[in-house]
Amino acid sequence: MRASTSSEAGTYKTAGPDDEWGCYWERAKDASGEFGSIIANNNLDGPGRVPLNSGEYFKTNRCQEWKLVG
Repeated sequence: MRASTSSEAGTYKTAGPDDEWGCYWERAKDASGEFGSIIANNNLDGPGRVPLNSGEYFKTNRCQEWKLVG
């Protein structure tokens, strides 16, 4: 899983999964990895966008590159 500590706030976009298993993303309030720290998460089969607020952590797995778009 790729993780970023306190990513820059904004909206991030991906073209979708980098393999046939789908793309997982997660917004978290801290980097603990604990279930209770998850703010929102989802699995994508295609392109997607995720808004990230200041101070949040962004984790992804099996996704193409995420780019800041707004």
